[in-house]
Amino acid sequence: MVSIRERKRAETRLRISDSATRLFEARGFENVTLAQVAAAADVSVKTVVNYFGAKEDLFFDAEPGIRDALLAAIATRAVGSATAALRPLIVSSPILAGPCLWEAVDDPMWNAMRTWAECERNSSTLTARRASLLQSWLGPLASASGSEPWAAMLVGILVLRHNVVQDGLIRRDTPRQVQRRVTGTVGKALDALERGFQTT
Repeated sequence: MVSIRERKRAETRLRISDSATRLFEARGFENVTLAQVAAAADVSVKTVVNYFGAKEDLFFDAEPGIRDALLAAIATRAVGSATAALRPLIVSSPILAGPCLWEAVDDPMWNAMRTWAECERNSSTLTARRASLLQSWLGPLASASGSEPWAAMLVGILVLRHNVVQDGLIRRDTPRQVQRRVTGTVGKALDALERGFQTT
């Protein structure tokens, strides 16, 4: 059972995250300060830092959950390769390891994703942080799969997938167009990984 204290902490974290998201979408990442996020969430700057550490962590606050979903899929696979275990999480949703399938994407969600993609693309700070973040997954993926070469190749595929989706959003492609590119381009990369590491 979740305690009242834990529930309040979760509510505060969500309020800060939601406030930051609205500000980033409206003003762009570089134009938002931690003080503005704190004011919008009705907390102190110290509270924001205690929950998230840095402004970049606010933007990428979903990424640890995505990494954990990938690692869990590898760890809990009954049979088959790590690549096969991750394929649905990588190709079946517009959001990596997300709960929403491509078929369920509606216009408001796609437009919100486009705004987020443009916010990231327009910030050199976020672009660098994305690369660093994906690189940081190499060790955990290598440990989970038992293969550092496999993990390095998978990180490259995740970079490819991110670029395919982000480019499609910014070009104002439809969800179906982007889905076809993910299934084709990223799917072929996963096929090659599967052939190269059949036992991983």
